[in-house]
Amino acid sequence: MSLPPQNNVPDLDAGGPAASIDYPPDGVRYNQPLSISIQAPPHTRITGVNPRCTGMSCPVQIAPDGKSATVQSSFSLYDFNAPYTVDVVADIDAPLAGGSFSGTFTMNGVTQPLTVNIKPGIQGIIAGNLRNTSPQGGGIRVLSVDPGSSTEAAGLLPGDLIIEAAGILTPTVNDLDAVLRGKRSGVTVPVVVRRGGQLVTLQIPLDPEP
Repeated sequence: MSLPPQNNVPDLDAGGPAASIDYPPDGVRYNQPLSISIQAPPHTRITGVNPRCTGMSCPVQIAPDGKSATVQSSFSLYDFNAPYTVDVVADIDAPLAGGSFSGTFTMNGVTQPLTVNIKPGIQGIIAGNLRNTSPQGGGIRVLSVDPGSSTEAAGLLPGDLIIEAAGILTPTVNDLDAVLRGKRSGVTVPVVVRRGGQLVTLQIPLDPEP
């Protein structure tokens, strides 16, 4: 059998809407059950598959994490007369630089790449005025938080002492910058602060770097 390559390569926004990829038909009648397996490109998830089966049942199974999917039919006769469509979305934490990424689309043992382009993103930051408590470290004092920012909405307050981000200790502003480097705006980062003698964990969606 033949499987034509995909006829479109979508440009995806990380954390944005899904895009559809079509595999065009070859117009051939096949005397064997239909079997499709799909592996999502890195940093993406499969949100839908449409095999456009006519006159037969073709159940679609998508893995809970969206990284793979299958289509199976017990019918031994089918016509490949309509395109097969895969809907794919890019993860919000895709690499900041974006790029081209490929998975696979396999139909009855014949494989074609499943390729997407992920658009570059904007560096994410914690939006506020932050200062080292000392040159040797000891945490990062929050002097102010940008009004209207995602950082403010997440609950960071002036006076908080940031001591950890994404599970990594951040004794200085440089350490925090190293943790956040390469993370897109919109990515949620767990941040531990010392507030009034207590440790508080905040889930902060990163704001875009100005």
